[in-house]
Amino acid sequence: MTELGLSFLAGLAGSGHCLGMCGGILAALAVANPAVAAGQRFRLNLSYHVGRIITYTLLGLLAGAVSQAALFTSLRSHLYWLFAAANCLVIIIGLATAFGLRRFSLAALDGVGWVGMSGILGRAAGQATARAFLLAGLVMGLLPCGLIYGVLISAATGGSWLRGGGMLLAFGLGTLPALLAYGQVATALGAIATTLFLRIMGLFVALLGVWGLLATLIRMELIQPFHIW
Repeated sequence: MTELGLSFLAGLAGSGHCLGMCGGILAALAVANPAVAAGQRFRLNLSYHVGRIITYTLLGLLAGAVSQAALFTSLRSHLYWLFAAANCLVIIIGLATAFGLRRFSLAALDGVGWVGMSGILGRAAGQATARAFLLAGLVMGLLPCGLIYGVLISAATGGSWLRGGGMLLAFGLGTLPALLAYGQVATALGAIATTLFLRIMGLFVALLGVWGLLATLIRMELIQPFHIW
């Protein structure tokens, strides 16, 4: 299991959390355009999510590129210890989420982040074009979200811009099925199921931290390389 697979599964398992964060946005856009045909609505929603995933990927590329550039400085040995500490933090946050310790969980990292964004949503809803929804998704991808932060921290410790971008792309693709099918999922996904998925998501985030920590320790030559299978 690679960090890409774990990132995808974290996004997939975190769909309930994503519905809580983005479901209101999707509902608002749908209510604003009740007469839009089903096929066109799908294209609009897909455009929104493509924009959101592009932003996630760019954030991952940036985080990976910064860490990769930093590794070429004289601080390289110190950065490895920082990476190890960051991955330990991801493990703690993931386990806190899995065991319902809200104070230290991913939910505690969520922010409001709505100031100044309502106008963008209003324009997208008013125009009802793929371009407007794409732009809305690009901006809304910057909404503070604890789950994204967890994956982003892991991506930043990989020391590679390509790996960082790939991890956030995989995460975004994992969130896509549930959010695209929001109309169907919202009625079937109860509070108990949402909590269960959130805790499973926490485990995958914790595993991302474990994977990153092991990779860092190998680069520091504190442990020997190994193969899971």
